[in-house]
Amino acid sequence: MNCPICNNEMEQGFLQGIKRVAWVKKHHKISLLPKQGEILLENNVVKDFIFLAWICKKCKKVVVDYSDKETQEG
Repeated sequence: MNCPICNNEMEQGFLQGIKRVAWVKKHHKISLLPKQGEILLENNVVKDFIFLAWICKKCKKVVVDYSDKETQEG
């Protein structure tokens, strides 16, 4: 995959962490329910999460694929 910013080849990998991941419009404390226009990508307090992702090390951008996740929109 080519970077949408600089068009260099991106490296495939994973975005991994624990508990919650959300796409938000403004930085705020993540709650149980996403606010209007936001998407809760992962909500698991028991185990870690993993997303397929590509990284551009040149311009420091990450593209994440969450098509296999059950999301919740606000």
